[in-house]
Amino acid sequence: MNSKSNLLSILTLCGACISFYIGAGFATMQEVVQYEASYGSLFPIVIFVVAVIYVYTNLSFATNGNRLNLSRGGDIFGTYCGVFGKKFGKIASVFFDYFSAIFCYMSFVVMCGGASSTMTQQWGLPVGIGAVILTIAVICTVVFGLDGILNALSKIGPVIIIMILLVSIVTAISGAPNYAQNLAAVDAGTYSDVMQQVGNGNPFASGASYGGFVILWFAAFLAEIGAKNKLKNVNLGMLLSTIFIFGAASICCLALIGHIDTTAAADIPALVLAGQVSPVLAQLFAIIICAGIYTSAVPLLWTGIRKISKEGTSKYKIITIIGGILGCIIACFVPYKGLINVLYGLNGYLGFILVFFMIIYDIKTKMSKKAN
Repeated sequence: MNSKSNLLSILTLCGACISFYIGAGFATMQEVVQYEASYGSLFPIVIFVVAVIYVYTNLSFATNGNRLNLSRGGDIFGTYCGVFGKKFGKIASVFFDYFSAIFCYMSFVVMCGGASSTMTQQWGLPVGIGAVILTIAVICTVVFGLDGILNALSKIGPVIIIMILLVSIVTAISGAPNYAQNLAAVDAGTYSDVMQQVGNGNPFASGASYGGFVILWFAAFLAEIGAKNKLKNVNLGMLLSTIFIFGAASICCLALIGHIDTTAAADIPALVLAGQVSPVLAQLFAIIICAGIYTSAVPLLWTGIRKISKEGTSKYKIITIIGGILGCIIACFVPYKGLINVLYGLNGYLGFILVFFMIIYDIKTKMSKKAN
């Protein structure tokens, strides 16, 4: 029973990590195009850099959250920033703590805007309806707290990744005859006028930007999960999610490049690929994209709300409802594309400042253990 319980815990945590990572950008494959596939034969470098950052930072978040038995995940910022002295550490930790919470909340707003646009574009629903539907679903999940979130995300994440893999594998096979010539065309810059690329031609910069982007998303989430669960299970679940996430990203790149003539300029490349398999599958994949938005939106709203209220209290539930409704209203009136560019870019830079603190802290902690 104990081994079965551990396995279930590992799979649950794996599913939660997958769900959090795969938001609208990954599910639509637009992120994969801009960060990875646009680099052609160099895309494995981007994926490797992102994977290294993902593994190191999440191991550190979970391990330190567990070791320090943090009651609130956001307290992890004080742990890392304290390496430069109490005064500076306190100022920096307060900044990161508040910025992370605000950023996560505003990212929830972005997800609402993404849901609104997706449902309007795919099914012709009135603008704002998608945001309302998403907000109701997210609020109903977040009010149950971290355990309820893990329960919901652990079930949806694997379904999303399986669907992405299904579409990617089938279209990678069908695009295989054209892969070599399409890869050469991408390397030659043939599609650079229609295919946006992060990193200005530097695959290491693209990988670093992509990795830095999700650091502040995962910090409080993984630190608190690490504190409340068996560390070995958390780390194994996260490492297992790494295989699925970046394995899927690699296959997505093969599929996207194999059909680069139709995916390079597409707003939602995943729907283009799904449509080549079956029109019915394209409709189903649109639902998967919405599910991807939901699985990212849930922990994002939770992270923002946890900064100002204790989970399980009446205050927490009231603020969750108010925060969700307010975010939905903002999403209906503020263009979310501009919000993405400003927020996500700033988050990537600040994420790497935090990594600098993390590396120093982890080295000092390891050296201190050896000295004792």
